[in-house]
Amino acid sequence: MTEFFQIFLDGLTTGTVYAALALALSVVFQGTGMLNFAQGELAVVAAFIAFTMLSTGISPWLAILIAVAASAVIGALVHVLVVRWADTRNEGVLMAMGVALLLGISALAGIIWGTDPRSYPSPFGSGLIEFAGLRLTYQQAGGALLVVVAMGLTALLFQKTPIGLRLRAVAQNAPSAALLGLSAPVWLALGWAIAGAVGAVAGVVAAPTLGLSPSMMNFPLLMALAAATLGGLTSRVGAVVGGLLIGVVTAFAGRYIPFLGGDLNIVVAFVLIVIVLLVKPGGLFGKERMVRA
Repeated sequence: MTEFFQIFLDGLTTGTVYAALALALSVVFQGTGMLNFAQGELAVVAAFIAFTMLSTGISPWLAILIAVAASAVIGALVHVLVVRWADTRNEGVLMAMGVALLLGISALAGIIWGTDPRSYPSPFGSGLIEFAGLRLTYQQAGGALLVVVAMGLTALLFQKTPIGLRLRAVAQNAPSAALLGLSAPVWLALGWAIAGAVGAVAGVVAAPTLGLSPSMMNFPLLMALAAATLGGLTSRVGAVVGGLLIGVVTAFAGRYIPFLGGDLNIVVAFVLIVIVLLVKPGGLFGKERMVRA
């Protein structure tokens, strides 16, 4: 039974990274209808920025704050300079743009920082927490806590502040919001900035475990896409729940289904998604149809 709970705990901590990326995907999708395939690359850039800041000798936490702020600015710039000018009514254009951003940002990161994997020090130290026979590294515990705080702040922003109210209004009906004096480009750029900041937290949390490289978030992004689909792309809560579910389910599959070792346990996640979507096409918490800005 101890092993069972240990696997559950490991899956849950891994799932927080998927959940953070899935949340960022959901924020962008609700605002523009675009599935941002470059969300993982934006997280990679944030991790590289934090790594560069660390090399100057500043504290790890200040480096993370700078990376999150820089990622928010980059996210807003991506919308202002690129996405804003696309025909958001054409889903094919949006999908192609997502792929183009993925390739472009990945190539740019490789040019600036190189493609060789690098060691990224954990800001939480290398200790171990033990309780009731269960073990959790400082990196797992601290990373999960950091992601949870980021998701909590995002939820408060959207649900309890005038800024969140305006963001939701623009995302749900931009023409009506414009009649109230809300500029859709400005508020959508802010949505991209928030998504960039949340994705950055996922990047700096994943880097010490995965090793820092331009391709380090490829697998987590795939899982985040699965999580957002499972929970519902139109639901921020669904994206988070989907990420945690994917983390736990794949952890159990990797342990208890012998031929699904390593990354092959991703098969279970996608089988779960197919089953859920057959029953509820919009995902666990999503809507089958959405109003797009």
